This record gives sequence, C-alpha cells and structure tokens, in this order.
Amino acid sequence: MKTQAGLAEAITHRAERLEPELVEFARRIIAIPSVTGSEGDVITLIAETMRGFGFERVFVDRIGNAVGQIGTGRVKIMYDAHVDTVQAGDYAGWPCHPFEGKVDGGIIYGRGACDDKGAFAAILYGARILKELAVANDFTLYVVGSVGEENGEGLALSVLIDDEGIVPDYVVIAEASGLTLRRGHRGRALLEMTFPGRGAHASTPELADNPIYKAAPVITAVEGLHRRLASGAGHEFLGRGSVAVTRLGATSPSLNTVPATATLYIDRRLTADETRQSIVAELAALPGAEEAAVSIVKVDEPSHTGYCKPCEEFFPPWFLPEGHPLVQAGAAAYRLAMGREPRIERWDFSTNGTYTMGVKGIPTIGFGPGEARYCHTPLDQVPVWHLTEATKFYAALPPVLLDGQPGEGETEGRPCEDDAER
Repeated sequence: MKTQAGLAEAITHRAERLEPELVEFARRIIAIPSVTGSEGDVITLIAETMRGFGFERVFVDRIGNAVGQIGTGRVKIMYDAHVDTVQAGDYAGWPCHPFEGKVDGGIIYGRGACDDKGAFAAILYGARILKELAVANDFTLYVVGSVGEENGEGLALSVLIDDEGIVPDYVVIAEASGLTLRRGHRGRALLEMTFPGRGAHASTPELADNPIYKAAPVITAVEGLHRRLASGAGHEFLGRGSVAVTRLGATSPSLNTVPATATLYIDRRLTADETRQSIVAELAALPGAEEAAVSIVKVDEPSHTGYCKPCEEFFPPWFLPEGHPLVQAGAAAYRLAMGREPRIERWDFSTNGTYTMGVKGIPTIGFGPGEARYCHTPLDQVPVWHLTEATKFYAALPPVLLDGQPGEGETEGRPCEDDAER
C-alpha cells in the first residue's frame, strides 16, 4: 500500500482528472427519469458503466439493484446510494427542466441531483479510482445503486443481503450530508388509524355515524402527544421522537354522502428503544381512539423487475458510538482526502441504514455530497466540487479502514430494536 501522503496525492490527482467525466455521468443519470418502481433504464446504464470500468463482477439482483464488485479480499465493504427518485411534480415550478441535468455556476440541477444520484456518481467514481490504483487487495467493495428507497428504506438492501447473500462487514450510506460524517438517525414508522362508522345521505346526517367526527378528537390528541414527545428527555444522540398526522382519508360514493369509514395516517419518528408494540399501543390509548383499529401500514408494491417483497413501514433507529472503528476510519479518511477535520453528526431523515444497522447490526456510517434542504424540491441540486470531494473520500476509506482493521469482536454496532425483522 502507498504511504498515506502518497495515497492522498494519487487519489486527488485522479479525482481532479476525472471530474469532467464524473459530472457528465451524473448528468446522464439525472436525465433518466427513475421514479420508484420505474428505475430500469437508469439501472441498465449503471450496470453498463460498471462493466466498462472493468469491475470484477456486475449484476442486477432480483429486486433490481445494480451491484458492482471490485476486489476479492477478506473484508467486505458496501457503498450504497439509491437511484430512485420522487416525482418531479409540476415542471413550471422548476428553474430548469428537471431531467436536463443542467450545469450552471458549478452546480448540477435536476430531479435526483441531491437525492441521490449525485452521491451514486461519487461512489462509482471513488471505486473506479481504487481500481485504477490497484489497492483492492485486502478488501471486497460492493457498489450498489439501490432501488425503491423512497417507498421503503432498506427493503432493496434486505433482498441483496438476505436473499442474494451479499453480507458486508461494513456499510457506507451515500446520502446528502453536506460533506459531513453521519453515524445514525432516528427511525420512522407510518401508521394508520381506521374509524368505523355508518354511511348515509348527507341530507339526513342523523341517520349516519360519521367516522370523520370520531377521528377529530384523535387528531387533537396526536397534536398533544407530539408536544409531550417534544418536551421529553430524548436520547443523547438521536434526540426526541415526534408524531404528526399527515392525511385524513375517507371514501364515499359522492360528496353528498357521509362515509362509512375514515382513516388517519400518522408519521411517527422513532428514538432509541421505541418498538412496533409501543407506538401502536401509544396511539390506541389516545382519548377518542377506543373504536379505532391501529396498525402499521403495509408495503406491497412490485419493483421495476416485478419482484415483490411485502414489508411494514417500520424502520428502526440506529447509531454507532463515535469511538467505533468505522466512525474513526471515516474521520481518518476524511482528513486524508480533504485535509481538514470532519463534523460527525446524525441525519434528520431516514435512510437504508435502518436495515443495514437498525435491523442487521452491520456497522454503518453515512456521508454524501449535497445539502438535504434541496431534496424533493424544485431546487434539487448538487455542487460539482461536492461530487469531487465525496469521490476522494469514497476512494480513501477502504485502504484507511483496512490499515486500522479492528480485531475480533470490535465491530458491534447499536441497532435500536432487537426484534426489528421484516
């Protein structure tokens, strides 16, 4: 292996030389619409590009993730960036066409630029640099362009890990972090509360048992529950849980008909040690919820390949201690690649780390280009210099991690729920 100074110089040289190509690749994948469930075209391009880079193994798994491998060493590392996106919405609200991949003032704009195609371009080119430097002797690196993340964090990686048998020792989640290291985040659950009633014509509401009226006091109670959560002690790193009503649904034959049922949808952000059972019981105990059926929402949608793996919208929280070898290796790689001290924080949103660390207990950290405030907005963007800096980090981490490889028993993480199996 090169000396650290020599490695840093070699990585920087290649990252700067490859920057125009990196930007062009990012623009190409941004220009391909890939809303969740329709990622096939971008996955095809990614797999072709990996083969062109000479990766040792390239395949698309049954759920449709693109997976490229370099190296065949004993330590297995997985880099993951999801390549599905949310809808672009009304194009009139965008400063440019959302699928143009426009570059202006050193910034790439377009749907998925920040969430999360810019990050994927960076992990791919980071792996390419590692291959060019021929340092992948002691590790195996899997570069994953994952699918379906916007509808169910971790589901696609569960197929890769549990069904395909690609089980890494370490995982890096490449999502927007403003070029800071992340070592965990709160979990997330989506729940529904269904209220029974009796429908009737709206001209005779006294004949109905209006379920919307039954839901009304529960909406107020959820607001009160959030205030209690917000004033609680919380976890020292993950912070406090939160809860919000996000939708009230009721179906009837017409707008002059009282519906027979109504459903509240509730977003619950989870801190340490909150479980499926505890959050369901919490809602069922709210004033006015006596008749409501409370459950976690089920996800049962096919991927772009047609493969379907049903799961619940329950994604556990997770974190690694700051002293964990992977966090420390991330900090060392950051210093090597960028010549400055990293900030080590938590994400405010949820990622595929809910599965790798939250369910499987595989040590996981996060790092990525772009600022989270632009995700899911018409200003979706990523600075070119962020891509280049991130590429350098992704190229630096595996050799740095191997240089300080922990001994047996030192790679435990902190999943926050022991029974969080899908």
